[in-house]
Amino acid sequence: MIKQFDEQVQQINELFLNGHMKESYQLAKALLANSAFTEHESCLGIQQHVALLEANGYANMPISTTEKMKQSVERTDGSYPERDVLAAYIGSEDEKQFGKVVDELLAGSVEAQANAYYTMAEYFVLAKEHDKALVQYAEAIKLQPNKALYWGAFAQFLSRNEGSPYLALRLIEEAIQLDSMNPRWYYIQGNIFLQLVATTKNLSYLPALEEAWEKAKKRCSAKQVALKVDIAKSNDVLSQWKKQML
Repeated sequence: MIKQFDEQVQQINELFLNGHMKESYQLAKALLANSAFTEHESCLGIQQHVALLEANGYANMPISTTEKMKQSVERTDGSYPERDVLAAYIGSEDEKQFGKVVDELLAGSVEAQANAYYTMAEYFVLAKEHDKALVQYAEAIKLQPNKALYWGAFAQFLSRNEGSPYLALRLIEEAIQLDSMNPRWYYIQGNIFLQLVATTKNLSYLPALEEAWEKAKKRCSAKQVALKVDIAKSNDVLSQWKKQML
């Protein structure tokens, strides 16, 4: 039994280090539910692991379904159709028209409502009202948990604004599961791992970081030049950082 527990603890840690956050959390919860595990030397560590993840909202995360949804395709400039309402506002700065369009979306279908919350989240990001952006991203995901864009955009927001990397990894993991061919999600995942390496000095995250950026690179279309450049620059930064650290 002890050997079995040892193997499960190792599996939980490996899943965590490789960005499989949901499975790591679920396995840890199942292990703690086994009364025999309370005597194991790793019990406290696993309890702390679960506490860390639940402090980042893992217990109340929206659940995607098996329903197939057509995912948004990133344009060559990195934009998405769902952001067009905000792009139009930025171009015109017509607040009245922007508010009217958002209200119309909120009065529409579930898909339209989710788009409205995503639009408002992106608006609050530009306005540097980050607490409000958090709420809007969460609402978009609740309404359409099968839409990778909303998970990915939320993760990117956290990564860019020094939010929790543990929450960001859980969000980007869902985006990848829903839309595994989008290179953007792997690039963001790599950025989150880089943030973790930099803050924790735990080099165990490096293999997952490098794998994420490699997957991003392989999935880029010929037209996604800007993203390819970003990946190359990030790899250069990582190489320089590794020379200093290793």
